Amino acid sequence: MAELTRDQVLQKAKRGEKLERADLKGIDLSKAALPGAAFSRADLDGANLESAVLRKAAFKNASLREAYLAGADLQEANLENADLEGAKLDRANLAGANLARANLEGASLAGANLAGARLPYAQLGAANLTGADLRGAVLAHALFEEASLGGVKAAEADFRNANLRGAMLTEGDFSRCTFVDASLVECKGARAKLAGAVLTKADLTRADLRQADLSDVDARHATLADAKLAGAKLTGAKVAGLVGTGAPVADVQVAWLDTSEAGDGTGRISNGEIPSRLSGLGAKPVATAPAARRYFGRGDVLKNATLTFEPDARVEIDSLFENCTIQLGEGTQLVVGPAGVLADCNIAGGGSITINGQFFERQSPGIVGPRELIVSREGALVSSIEQSAETTRFSFERGSRLRVKIGKGKNGAKGDTSVQKGG
Repeated sequence: MAELTRDQVLQKAKRGEKLERADLKGIDLSKAALPGAAFSRADLDGANLESAVLRKAAFKNASLREAYLAGADLQEANLENADLEGAKLDRANLAGANLARANLEGASLAGANLAGARLPYAQLGAANLTGADLRGAVLAHALFEEASLGGVKAAEADFRNANLRGAMLTEGDFSRCTFVDASLVECKGARAKLAGAVLTKADLTRADLRQADLSDVDARHATLADAKLAGAKLTGAKVAGLVGTGAPVADVQVAWLDTSEAGDGTGRISNGEIPSRLSGLGAKPVATAPAARRYFGRGDVLKNATLTFEPDARVEIDSLFENCTIQLGEGTQLVVGPAGVLADCNIAGGGSITINGQFFERQSPGIVGPRELIVSREGALVSSIEQSAETTRFSFERGSRLRVKIGKGKNGAKGDTSVQKGG
């Protein structure tokens, strides 16, 4: 039984009095307005705080075991070292909150907003975070064993050294997350989005990554022993020092892998070399001569130029190109960075083109014969495209801005399709 009534708590908070170390077990503070209230070391076990306004409140070292906080506003609250075992925080707003070393074992945070929250060393074993927003959150060294993170939005979150053994990651968005030295042993990551994630030295032994998007991941010195990769996308993955699955790999979607130790694209393998590298079966060191690299940085302007790049080169453009003609050698990788703008330009050749910036054709067709054309969600493309004689692979991410007409190649590649999307 709480030593204070609801009205007494509200009056004390209104006067700015601290409620530290107070015995408030089982109290009903649902929908109470308590922004900035001081509950450090208080006992709120079993308390009802549903939809309460607790913005910037202090709960450091407080006990909230089995407390009901569904829909509570805890933005920027301090819950450092708080005990929230078994607490119900479904749909709670914890954006920017401090949950360092908090105990959330078995807690329910389904649909909760944890964007930008800090949870280093937090304990979340068997916690339910289904559909939660973890974008930009700091989760380094946190424990997520057997936790459910299905369908979460966790782009650019920091999971370095975290323990996600047996965690459910199915269909979650972990794009560009950091998992350096993390344990993902036996995690269930089918259809998870991990594009651009950093998995260096991560342990993915027996992980289920079927149909996961692992494009451009940095998996150098990671472990994939007995992992399931059927249907996974792996184009552009960095795999130097990778410990393979130990079993034949089939049905993966991958055009090339980066085998360079520095992960800088200077070593690339494709086609028949890929399965052995991913499986580790019969893999031999691949001697790859550094391909030519060209980088056009921010602030540079190039006008009325004709540029020719040798086969297997890597070209990155974060500059402004105006009225330029670009000839790609076979296997050349051209990346238009987020700051890159190719205005009134043309590209030809059997290379791979990725557009994260903007491309506007000078004359139709603006792009001729690419083996692969990818437009990211930040990219913009206005061009007619003549496919290569062989099959051209297209990938237009949701959110990209497109005004595209795809035509037939000279030797009969199928096409002649118009696409319009975005503004």
